[in-house]
Amino acid sequence: MKYLHLTLRFPADAMHPIHRFIDESDAIERDVLVHGQTVSQQDTFLFYVEGERAAYAAAVRETDRITEFEITDVDADAFYCFLKQDPDTMDEAMFSTFYRAGVIVTPPIEFLPDGVAKLTVVGESDALQAAVAAVPEPVETTIERVGEYNWQQSLFDPALTDRQRAAVRAAVAAGYYAVPREGGVAAVADAIGCSTSTAAEHLRKAESRLMREFVGLTDHSR
Repeated sequence: MKYLHLTLRFPADAMHPIHRFIDESDAIERDVLVHGQTVSQQDTFLFYVEGERAAYAAAVRETDRITEFEITDVDADAFYCFLKQDPDTMDEAMFSTFYRAGVIVTPPIEFLPDGVAKLTVVGESDALQAAVAAVPEPVETTIERVGEYNWQQSLFDPALTDRQRAAVRAAVAAGYYAVPREGGVAAVADAIGCSTSTAAEHLRKAESRLMREFVGLTDHSR
C-alpha cells in the first residue's frame, strides 16, 4: 500500500473564497482541514486555524456558499471552524478525483498562500496514479514524496529529508543518543558514507526540525 505526498496549486479563479482570503491577507498563519465529508450535496468541514479570529470569521460570513459555521477557541492564537457549505464545480471535481475506490485521503489538508494545498493520499498504486491523472486541468500537481504507508509514522512526521532520516537512524544504531553516549559523529559518518562535518550538519538540521515539530504538536494538543 503506497502513499503520495502531493502539492496542488490552484489558479486564482479556481480557488475557494477562503483560500483566496488566506492568499491575499496577512491575518491567517495556518489553515488546515482536519476532517470533512460531503453528504446530500452539502460539505461539512472542520478546520484548525492559526491567526486572527475576527478576520477569518468575517471572510467566512461573507462567503455565500457557506451556510453555517461555528468557531471555537483553542488558545489566544488558534481556533477551530466547523462549517457547512454548498459545493461548486471545482469542489465536485476534486472530490471525484480523490474520493474513489482504492484511494483514501488522509487528513489533514493544509491550505497555504499562492493557491497551494498539501495533502497525503493512500491506496493501491494503479488507483493513486489514476487519481493524480484525473486532477482537473487548471490545478498543477506535484508529487513530493512516494513510499510505503506507515500509520505510526503519520502520527508524527517532521518531514526530514532522506539523508537526515538516514543520519538519525544511524545515530540511534551507533548509540549516539544513549546515556552515556556510546558512539560519536564519526560512526554516523561511516554508516551513511560522508564526512563527519556533513554527518553533524544532517543531525543538527534533523534535531532542529524534530524539536520544533514536537513542541508545536504538544502545544496544540493541550
